Amino acid sequence: MAHIGIVLEAYSLILASAITFFLFAIGRFYQLKIGRETHYNWFLVPVILFLSSASLCVLDYEGIVLAGLGAVLLIILTIMLYNTMMGIEK
Repeated sequence: MAHIGIVLEAYSLILASAITFFLFAIGRFYQLKIGRETHYNWFLVPVILFLSSASLCVLDYEGIVLAGLGAVLLIILTIMLYNTMMGIEK
């Protein structure tokens, strides 16, 4: 029964990395079409952190620190992308 929790945790981290990759694609598209710098390359860092955390979870190690770091970085990058797309000045 404990294996179900590991599978669900790994699946949710993989899903989070897929959603983060879509944010990467949105930022790239916006930068190519509009020409404003979105720092879309940085969205790949949370993707890597989420996938690393998922692989550590499957290997029965604690990867919660990597997932937490990825989540904090994702929040910061998402706010920056939102501000750029909405034209909010610093």
